[in-house]
Amino acid sequence: MLIFSFCVPPGWMAGAWSGAGLRLLVLPQDSPDTAVQKLAFDMRVPLSALPGPRPPTGPAEVLAEEIDRYFRGEKIAFSAPVDWGGYTPFQRRVLECTRAVPYGEVATYARIAERAGSPAGARAVGGVMRANRTPLVVPCHRVIASSGSPGGFTGGLEMKKYLLKLENAI
Repeated sequence: MLIFSFCVPPGWMAGAWSGAGLRLLVLPQDSPDTAVQKLAFDMRVPLSALPGPRPPTGPAEVLAEEIDRYFRGEKIAFSAPVDWGGYTPFQRRVLECTRAVPYGEVATYARIAERAGSPAGARAVGGVMRANRTPLVVPCHRVIASSGSPGGFTGGLEMKKYLLKLENAI
């Protein structure tokens, strides 16, 4: 597994790339160390168990470049394959429906539930959003409550608002 870190305009990000694709991505943090510590925490492994982070290479480098362009205001549809390992079939359907929400647009939890084949599953969609390991690539920040309120976000409500404003979605 490749552990990588890189800097974008709002801060340092870290990620884990497996043979199947992007396994985990950490939203911008204050420092490279903080980003890698959060990566280890999210992977549920001690920091010492991770190989030292490297600059992104290959497809991870392409992703880092796309993320940099995204934070500089460019309309991006991320091309990275996602490692879906560990997700249930329902979670994967929800995340794939979420990934299809275009840049600058939003969808409600209820709409995602309907698209994923579980029209009464809006609350369950919220749980899947909390379990999303690859924010931005699977843009859970674009999923909002039916009332129009932003709802929750594992990166924090301020980060969700920042991302939606960056995309002119709010």
